[in-house]
Amino acid sequence: MAVEPTRSGAVAAPRVDGRRASEFIYGTVTGMVAVVGIDAGHGASWLGAVAIIVVGAAAIWIAHAYSTLLGRRIADGRRLEARDLGEALVGSWPIVVAGMVLAVPLIATALGVWSLDTALWASSFVGVLILALVGVLAGVVTRETWPRRVLLAVASAGLGFIVVAVEVAVHH
Repeated sequence: MAVEPTRSGAVAAPRVDGRRASEFIYGTVTGMVAVVGIDAGHGASWLGAVAIIVVGAAAIWIAHAYSTLLGRRIADGRRLEARDLGEALVGSWPIVVAGMVLAVPLIATALGVWSLDTALWASSFVGVLILALVGVLAGVVTRETWPRRVLLAVASAGLGFIVVAVEVAVHH
């Protein structure tokens, strides 16, 4: 995120790489689906839960990069090069980063501080918090007023609450 002054000396809205932000949001939402789908009461371990979240994010990363490549080949009508593959993988990497971030609370289970169930709820909370912060960021970048930024945060966090609610209703 870069912030540059305008000609008048005022600070312009920060520039954010929207594509990478989009990939991080996508990774957060898909990671949250994985988190709430893990049933701590049926013999799941913290390490197994981390593997589901992070390996799942990596699988989504590869699938997303692949779909991006094929879409680009179709849209551009040309064969792709190794450079195109690298760009697709690097551009989609925030999906994996989001999965890693959501897995961090599970370290508390490994340390004996939290139960696996508590750590999974904490991971869900982290996901909702990330979505809320991204909503605020969207408002900052588009120079919204603070009430609009709060509204964007609530709407974005609401998506996270819906993901958690649907998954809890289906799996528990």
